[in-house]
Amino acid sequence: MPRFKKNDLLTMGVRIFVAAGVDKATATELMDSLVLSNLMGVDSHGVVRIGQYLAALKTGAIVPSAQPRITRENNVIALLDGCKGFGQIVSKKAMQLAMDKARLNGIGVTCFTNVHHVGRLGEFVAIASQEGMIGIMFVNGSRPGGLVAPFGSRQKMLGTNPLAFSIPAGSCPPLLADFATSTVAEGKVRIAHRKGDRVPIGWLLDKNGKPTDKPGDLYDGGAITTFGEYKGYALSLLIEVLAGILSGAETPIFPDYKMLTNGVFAITIEPSFFRSREEYSMAVDYLFKRIKEAPPALNSQGVLIPGEPEVAQKAIREREGISIDHNTLNELEEIAISLGISLDLHPSVASA
Repeated sequence: MPRFKKNDLLTMGVRIFVAAGVDKATATELMDSLVLSNLMGVDSHGVVRIGQYLAALKTGAIVPSAQPRITRENNVIALLDGCKGFGQIVSKKAMQLAMDKARLNGIGVTCFTNVHHVGRLGEFVAIASQEGMIGIMFVNGSRPGGLVAPFGSRQKMLGTNPLAFSIPAGSCPPLLADFATSTVAEGKVRIAHRKGDRVPIGWLLDKNGKPTDKPGDLYDGGAITTFGEYKGYALSLLIEVLAGILSGAETPIFPDYKMLTNGVFAITIEPSFFRSREEYSMAVDYLFKRIKEAPPALNSQGVLIPGEPEVAQKAIREREGISIDHNTLNELEEIAISLGISLDLHPSVASA
């Protein structure tokens, strides 16, 4: 596949969004998030989302100039209205607000909806760990009717309902985990479908409830499974309540759920409220280091702390470029033509 330098993808994306009526500062902040997802190896939340966001701009599901507003607040909790702003930008502001509360009270909570799609959660919880705080985020939402079958059913009813958390240490890098409660994120299925690839058995059920390796079956009445069978299903229901029902986003099977809307529930924790910063940092360092010293299992590279593979992938992609599939490039070219602009879609790095 063609590979591009991150700055070239940033430039392309900013040009597209500015041509679509988004101010340059907002377009740049949004594209920073999308390209960071690609750099971290999470292509399902990278530039492949540009077409989706442009479609949402046309329908009014995203209002690019909108800013979130606080609708209810106390010392620890803030409920916000995303006001249809870009989900990535609203999420960062909500996380900063939760951190401000945690600095004063040991914990901060923000909850919001009225955003189309927030993107990669790991980016937002990492904001907390970079400031020495624990960050946790739960997100629900899907297209109406859902994408994921509850355990024991073949009917899609739930969202992929991801969660993410980041834990700062002392001398060790922070732990960063970010995963869907479905077996796979829908974006990964979408990319496989675009590439014409098969997917592993266990990810999907076809419309008859049979396991399938054809990604297109998801879009023909099929469903994604939950990870860990009933365990992922239970977590998914928790997220529907915390992120969906508490925020007012509701869930994809509610009768008034008309379009993809993310509901978000975020928590930040100030460790020094519980123990001194020095004690906390030494304890987490010890935990991480002892875990990494564990002998490797047979045919294993050994133990990694969550987040290490993404950091390694980021270093590789910054050096070797980001691969973009031909279908996505074709879509970007069609978008450029429709907006009356030209893009340089030639690879800026030797093709993979």
